[in-house]
Amino acid sequence: MRDLRLLLPFAQVARSGSFVAAAAALEVTPAAISKSISRLERDLRVRLFNRTTRSLEPTEEGRIFHEQVTAMLGSLDAAAAALTRRSRKAQGTVRVSVTATFGRHCLVPLLPEFIGRHRGIELDLSLDESLRSFADQGVDVRIHHESTRATSHVSRVLCDYPIVLVASPDYLRAHGTPRAPAELARHRCIGIRLPSGRASWHLFRGRSRTPRTTSGAAEFVHRPDGALTVATQLDASLLACIAGAGITPCSVPAILPHLESGQLRVVLPDYRLRGSERSTSRVYIEYPHREHLTARVRAFVDFATAAFGNRDYAALDLSPFAA
Repeated sequence: MRDLRLLLPFAQVARSGSFVAAAAALEVTPAAISKSISRLERDLRVRLFNRTTRSLEPTEEGRIFHEQVTAMLGSLDAAAAALTRRSRKAQGTVRVSVTATFGRHCLVPLLPEFIGRHRGIELDLSLDESLRSFADQGVDVRIHHESTRATSHVSRVLCDYPIVLVASPDYLRAHGTPRAPAELARHRCIGIRLPSGRASWHLFRGRSRTPRTTSGAAEFVHRPDGALTVATQLDASLLACIAGAGITPCSVPAILPHLESGQLRVVLPDYRLRGSERSTSRVYIEYPHREHLTARVRAFVDFATAAFGNRDYAALDLSPFAA
């Protein structure tokens, strides 16, 4: 068989007993039906119908072939129906790639609620600072700090992600509290090393979602040169900070529980940071396409956007937690 598309006209003709009726059912011309049957007989090298000007009857070979084709087409219909039911039902595995800090401290604490709501869904979570590929690595959803802005998939802002400096009360009691960015040079600062090198701290005064001055330049740049630098799993700097190792930048969503518990205090509360010129103070959720999204992926995307979409971290008043 060189063209399986010939089987549907054959089955329709055998079922209806007429080229005209088959053509009406398939919304084509009788001539197209006749051409399909002739081509199928030519490919199989067997006559399937005995034709006269008044009648159309299947041959013995045509009846046998019709039984087999009917069974095959029924299996295809059943497979398509099962796939449709599955895509409409929230079940199966959702593979999510999320940056480590946001994943551990913001997303993971909410997952028991999602799992409780959707017992047919399994989550496969990858905590990874690199941007994983939808196609090459089988990812259904990405949550990241950079929007790739590709037209091949959907990218939406999940939430604001303001970054501030924090330190533990023990560290501040032992070393004092900086009151201006220039005083950071006299403190232990926990650095973060990105693939491009050790990140400088770009400090901006105010709570703007796009932390830039009117001229577009940073107000103050600090290059940490302390005894500790963290790479790969960047949220290790948060754990070191809680332990009293020094001052470090961290996102408000990740540190909020530690601020409320008193484990951390905000240093220079009038300033916000971003690690480099490329990084942003937002988190994006991305998935491959908007149309024909499976119910399981849609369920996770809707849950995440509802969970974080109503949290305005950029406007949060941090003064009660200031050092």
